[in-house]
Amino acid sequence: MIFWFCNQPQSLEFLQCSWVPYSYSIVSTASYWPSPDFSQAAFVAANAVVIGSVNISAGASIWYGAVIRGDVERIDIGKCTNIQDGAILHADPGLPTILEDHVTVGHRAVVHSAYIERGSLIGIGAVILDGVRVGTGSIIGAGAVVTKDIPPLSLVVGVPGKVLRQITDSEAAELIEHAQRYQKLALVHAGKGSDIGFYSLGVGEATNDQ
Repeated sequence: MIFWFCNQPQSLEFLQCSWVPYSYSIVSTASYWPSPDFSQAAFVAANAVVIGSVNISAGASIWYGAVIRGDVERIDIGKCTNIQDGAILHADPGLPTILEDHVTVGHRAVVHSAYIERGSLIGIGAVILDGVRVGTGSIIGAGAVVTKDIPPLSLVVGVPGKVLRQITDSEAAELIEHAQRYQKLALVHAGKGSDIGFYSLGVGEATNDQ
């Protein structure tokens, strides 16, 4: 069954209307918060939750089960940045969460009142805590917990997170390319493209635009 959510009772404010094959979850339980502008996003999954003061730049994508809660402080998502499945973004008053362009936030990662500079990758299940600034072109390894500022071009691992080595220029360029590939994949999920961006074992060859 297809549901079309518009003109709902005032007690519920649906933040986006779309044809989806199941109940749409981008919803605020009250009209207190402003409705985020999704118009520039490459893709926002039907079961993502996006509430409050959330600024979404062109080409950004918010994936299945992600939670972006700008209820007490703003959250900025830069161009071509992807918030992957199950990731959580939140912020405390006076400490906004800001992600610059071409940032990748991996599956189940948490970014809380932190600043992530351009072209960085936050690995699967990593946690970035309040007040931390992650320098441009850095990789935060899977499961790391980061409590202090990270210099640009750093590979960080462990609990607490520590710099293991520097990222090379070629690795930093690959991080930008990875985010661009995710933008292509997002457009396919949104029904706006046919190039999935990633290819392995022949998957996607039939739909490659190139």
